[in-house]
Amino acid sequence: MGTQSRDIAEAIRSLSGMDDLTYESTVCTIIKNSIDTTNMTCDCMPINGDAEFFDVRLNANYTKGFTLIPKDESVVVVTQLSDATAYVSMVSDVDNIYLASDDNGGLVKVNDLVSKMNTIENDINTLKTVFSSWVPVASDGGAALKLAAATWYASQLTPTQVNDLENKTVQHGNG
Repeated sequence: MGTQSRDIAEAIRSLSGMDDLTYESTVCTIIKNSIDTTNMTCDCMPINGDAEFFDVRLNANYTKGFTLIPKDESVVVVTQLSDATAYVSMVSDVDNIYLASDDNGGLVKVNDLVSKMNTIENDINTLKTVFSSWVPVASDGGAALKLAAATWYASQLTPTQVNDLENKTVQHGNG
């Protein structure tokens, strides 16, 4: 951009009053029960007693892209984009997190998953031990194997449920 173009752009900004607009960030609390995860908005009360902010965006485009959902009545920072539009730019306490939507549910709790996998691996190892230590007995019809495996098959595994492994606070999708 040349000097003349810059001068024209600055003149337009000055004449339009754009240079006079200053929007600041304001520390607020979330107004009780105002978080709307359908419309991705909330209402906020400035802690300094200024006028309330209504329909504050929880993210840039009202979707569950990347969004931190603040806890009800927690402290947030609200940044104005214009006289009529503001968004939550910082949160103190998070109730829910969306990473590229929520199509895939919550993230996996790794420690719980490893525990479940170890249970299955130990069960398979127990069965391997039964077979490796089994000595076939002629004409017993498999009674020796059945006896050797009795302890193993008597101990049933508990089927895993989604709730056993899902962190419902952090949801993710396919982007």
